Amino acid sequence: MPYTEYVGDLNKSPSDSRDYRLIRLPNGLVAMVVHNPDESKACAALDVNVGSLADPPEFQGLAHFCEHLLFMGTEKYPKENEYNEYLSAHGGYANAYTDLEDTCYYFELTYDALEGALDRFSQFFISPLFTADCTDREVRAVDSEHKKNIQSDMWRQYQLEKELSSPNHPFSMFATGNYDTLAGAARRLGVDLRSRLLEFHARYYSADIMRLVVVGRDSLDQLAEWVVDKFSHIKSKGLTKPLFEGHPLTSSEMGKLIWLKSVRQQRSLDMTFALPDVKPYYRTKPTQYLGSLLGHEGRGSVLACLKKRGWATGIVAGRSPTSAEGFDMFKVTVNLTESGLEHYADVVRAVFAYIQLLLTKGPQQWHQEELLRISEIEYQFMEKTGAVSLASTLANTMQNRYLPPDHLLSDGVLLTGFDKELLSWVQGFLVADNVRIMLASHDADGNFDRTEKHYGIEYRLDTIPSVLMRDMYQPPTFAELFLPAVNEFIPADLGVKNTRRDAEPVVAPTLLRRTESLELWFKQDDRFFLPRGDVRIQIETPVAYESALNSVLTSVFLQMLKDTLTELTYDAEVAGLWFEVRDNVEGIQVHVDGFNDKLLRLLQIVMETLRGYQVEQAQFEVYKREVKKRLDNARHMEPYSHAQSSTSFLNQSVMWRYTDKLAEFEMVTRERLQQFISTLFEQTRLLMLVTGNFEEADALAAGEMGLAALGSRALPDYARRVPRALLHGAGQFVRQARVPDPENVNSCVDVSIYAGQTADARERVLLNLTSLVLQEPFFDQLRTKEQLGYITYSTDRKYNGGQMALRLVIQSEVSPAFVALRIARFVREFHKRLAQMTQDKFESFVNSLRVMLEEKLKNLSEESGLLWQHISSGYYEFDKIARDLKTLAELCKADLVAFWDRYGNPATAAEHTSLVHLTQLPDVVIALHGSLEHEGVRSLALKDVAAFVRTLEGAATVDVDAMLDQLVALVLASAEDPEDESLVQAIAKMRKSASYVRTALAMVGEWTGGSSDSDSNGKVANGIESSGRDSLCNIGAVKTLDGAWMFRDEALFRATLRQSGAPVPMRKLVPKYT
Repeated sequence: MPYTEYVGDLNKSPSDSRDYRLIRLPNGLVAMVVHNPDESKACAALDVNVGSLADPPEFQGLAHFCEHLLFMGTEKYPKENEYNEYLSAHGGYANAYTDLEDTCYYFELTYDALEGALDRFSQFFISPLFTADCTDREVRAVDSEHKKNIQSDMWRQYQLEKELSSPNHPFSMFATGNYDTLAGAARRLGVDLRSRLLEFHARYYSADIMRLVVVGRDSLDQLAEWVVDKFSHIKSKGLTKPLFEGHPLTSSEMGKLIWLKSVRQQRSLDMTFALPDVKPYYRTKPTQYLGSLLGHEGRGSVLACLKKRGWATGIVAGRSPTSAEGFDMFKVTVNLTESGLEHYADVVRAVFAYIQLLLTKGPQQWHQEELLRISEIEYQFMEKTGAVSLASTLANTMQNRYLPPDHLLSDGVLLTGFDKELLSWVQGFLVADNVRIMLASHDADGNFDRTEKHYGIEYRLDTIPSVLMRDMYQPPTFAELFLPAVNEFIPADLGVKNTRRDAEPVVAPTLLRRTESLELWFKQDDRFFLPRGDVRIQIETPVAYESALNSVLTSVFLQMLKDTLTELTYDAEVAGLWFEVRDNVEGIQVHVDGFNDKLLRLLQIVMETLRGYQVEQAQFEVYKREVKKRLDNARHMEPYSHAQSSTSFLNQSVMWRYTDKLAEFEMVTRERLQQFISTLFEQTRLLMLVTGNFEEADALAAGEMGLAALGSRALPDYARRVPRALLHGAGQFVRQARVPDPENVNSCVDVSIYAGQTADARERVLLNLTSLVLQEPFFDQLRTKEQLGYITYSTDRKYNGGQMALRLVIQSEVSPAFVALRIARFVREFHKRLAQMTQDKFESFVNSLRVMLEEKLKNLSEESGLLWQHISSGYYEFDKIARDLKTLAELCKADLVAFWDRYGNPATAAEHTSLVHLTQLPDVVIALHGSLEHEGVRSLALKDVAAFVRTLEGAATVDVDAMLDQLVALVLASAEDPEDESLVQAIAKMRKSASYVRTALAMVGEWTGGSSDSDSNGKVANGIESSGRDSLCNIGAVKTLDGAWMFRDEALFRATLRQSGAPVPMRKLVPKYT
C-alpha cells in the first residue's frame, strides 16, 4: 500500500544519532518512524486529537473513560488482557493519558517484539470491543482514580479553575469523570453508557486526527512497512480536530479574587492572564520570553524583591499547561510565606510593578538573543532521552498544525528569532483588567461560603478590591526591581576532550585517591562525546543524621542554603547547569551537572557557601516554617506512600520518621542551628565521582577544591555511618495502622515477601525474573478483573547488605482486610502459574530480562547515576550487568519455581517471611463487612456480619448463590425501609457476578469450610514457628490463630530486628595516587 513521504530536511540535532522518516498514509494518518540501531527497547505512541473538551456535557469524563476502555480487547485479539500480557512477556508496559484536546496511548517493550505489539496496538483504533462487562468494571477504575486525587491540592485547584471559567466553554467541565458523572448519569438519563461510549469513539476516533510515532531498531523501510500494513485500516472519517469557540476566561471571569482552602499546609498566589492562541508564534515563543523575566530568580527579580521582605520562597511564570488551540493563558505563581499571605496585595503590586518595567523598557533584543544562543547550544548538544518519552512527546507535537515538518524535532528547544512588535503585543495582555487571582491556604480565615461539587473544595469568590485594582493599573515603584544582567554562565568552550571514538567504552571509573578525607573516582566521557559533565559528592558527616533533631536542623540549614544560592546560581541554571544539595543518612549530598565549561565554578560556589554559613533571623524564621509545613503535610500523603515509608522504616537501620522530627521541632532555634552548623563540618569524608568532558587533572583539582572549601578534619573508617539493613526472620508479621488523614477515603495494603540476599547474584537475578513474571497477572487479576484499586502494582526492593523483597501494593477504598485476603490468594496460587508456564513463555521472559539488562545508557546523567549507585552502595560492582547476564543464561524454569517455593510460596517455603502493612487485621468477617459498606449496605454492624458468618461454619459445600440469598434476606430484615431505592440498587450491585460481596462470600465459604485462605494469610510453612519470636507479646504484639504476629508500634517491633553487616566491596580498592 502506498504512502507519501516528506523529503525535506527535518533539522534534527547534530548530536542525535537516530534516523527519522515522516510519512502520511492514504487514510490521512501521519506517522514518524524512528530508526535507532542502539536502542534495546522499541515503542510506539499514537495521539488522537480529541480530549476532555469534547466530552458531552451530560457525560463528563467520557473521553477519559474511553481511554481506559480501549485497552480491553479487540475483535482480532478478544482476550481482555492479551495486549498487556504480550507486553509483559517482552519486558514492556503500556499507558495512556487524556488531556484537554489530546488522548495519547503508548507502549514500550523489547526491540525484537515490536511487530506483534504494533499489530495488537493498531487494533484498538480499528475494532475495539468495549464489552459490557469491561465497561461496568472500568467505571470503577475511573472512579478510583478520581478518589485518589480528591485530597490532592493540585487536582483540586485545577478543577476549581475550570469550574469558575466560562460556563459556555467546555473547559469548565469535570474532565476526569467518576461513577456519578458516567454510570450515574446513564442511569438518570435512562441510556446505555456503553452505547454512548461507542458513539464517542465512532465520532472522534478517525485516522485524519491521529499522529503516530514508532521507534525501533529495525530499518526505516521495515518500520514504515509495518506502519502502513497495520494502521492503514483505521477508518478515515474526513474529520479535523474539534475546535471550540471563545475563551474560557471572558470579561465576566476576570477581575475576580478567589480564596480556596487547601488540604495541605500551603500558601500560594496564582495570577492568570487570558491570552489569544500563541501557538502560531512558534519561532519566537513570546510567552517563554516573558516567563524568563517574570520568573527570574536572580538579582533585580520579582522573587528577589519578595524574598527581601520575607513574603515568598519561589516563583514560576509562563504559558499555562491548560491552554489549548484557540486560547492560551499566562500564569504567575508565587509560593507565599505567612507574612506574604498577609501582604498578598503587595505581592500583586510587585508583580505588576515588574510588568510595568517591562512595558516601559520594551522588548529587549539582547535578552531574546541570549535565550536564542542558549537554545542553540542545548539543541546542538542535546542528550538522548528514552524512546517512549521521545515518541509520546513527538506524537503530541505533530498535532500542532502551525508547525512545519522542519520544526517538529526542535520545537521544544529551539528559538529562531526576535519580533519586537509581537512581544509588545503579547506583553499588552498582562494588564489589570485581564487577570484573575487565586489564593490558596489551609489556615486562612477565608469565610468560605461555597463548595465545589466534585472535590468538596471550600472557596469564596470576590471581586478584586478597588484599591488593589487601582494600584495594578498604576503600580508603585520598587527600587529593587530591574532587568537581569548579562548571563556569565553561558558556556564558551564547547570542545570535546576525548576524540577516541572507536574504542569500547570503559565500564568502571578510575579510583584516583582514597584516604580518610577523600575517595575520588573519575571517568572521562567515552560514550556520548558531548561538552557535558556530572559531579557527585557525598559529604559524610555523622552529625547530620545523628538524631531526629539533627535531621531537622540539617533540613532547615539546607533550605536556607539553597535560598541563598538562588541569586548566585540562577543564571547558571538558565545556561544549562544544574545543582542539588540534599541531606541523607550519611550526611549531605551535592550534585552538579550540565555543560562542563563552567560547571566546576558552580560547584566551587556551592561548596564554599556550605562552610561558615551565617544564620540570619528573618531567613531562619521563613525556612523554619517551610520545613515545619512540609513535615505537617506528610500526614496528607497517599496511603500507599505512608505504607512505603513504614516499609523503609522497618528495613533500614537508621531512619527518622516525620512524626519523630515533628516531636523535636520546638527545639529548633536560630542559636541552636548556628551552633549545629559550626560542628557539622568539623570532621568529614568526601566520596566523590567526576564524569564527563573533563581531564584527570580537572577531577584531582575538584577533589582538592572540595577539601579546601570544607577545611575539615578527616573522618576515620571507624567513625563512619554506613547504612545497614534490618533482617527479618521467618514468619508473617502484620503492621496495623490508621491512615493519618481522616479525609482520605483510601487505605493501602503493602506486602513484602523477603526473598534472598542482595549480594547473591543468582538470587538477585531470580528475584528480577520473578518480579517480571508476576507484574502482569497481579495487575490483571486484582486491578483489571477485581477492580480493587487504581493504584495496584508489584515491584522488587534490594536492601544494601541485607535481604531482598518482592512488594505487592494495592491502594483501595475497599476494606483492607478484603484486599489483604485477595493478595494472599494470589500469592498462594502463583506457584501453579509458574508450574504451568510453557518453556516458550519462560524463554520469552528470560529474553526480556536479558534485553533490559543489555539496554544501553542514553546520556551522561544515566551513566553517572549508575556508577554512583555502585560506589555509594559500598559494593563497587561495576561489572554487575555482565555478572547478571552470565547468571541469567544459566537458569532454567525449574530454578524459578524452586526459588518461589523456597521464599514466596507459603505452602512450601520454610524460609517464607512476609511483612504486611494495612489498616485492619486481615479477617473474612471484616472483609465481608467492608465489602457490604462499599456496595452501599450500611444497616449491618460488624457483630451482625460476624454472627452471619458463624451460621455458615461447617458447611459441606461452598454455594455462593445460596449464601448471597441468606445475606440479602438479613439485609432486608435489618433495613428500616426494604423498598428504599438506594437499598434496592445496592442489592442489585451485590448480585452482580463481579461484585466485591460475592468474592468476599466465596472467601467466607472457604474459611468456614476449613479451606486454606487463612493458611495463606500468615501461617508459617509446615508448622515451623518463627524461632525465638514468642516474646513479641511483651511489646504488645498479638499472635493470631493462624500464626501471624500483628503489631501496631512499629518502633518497638523494629527494635527487635537484627542489623546486617556493612556491604563488602566486590573488588579491591587500590587508588592510582597515594
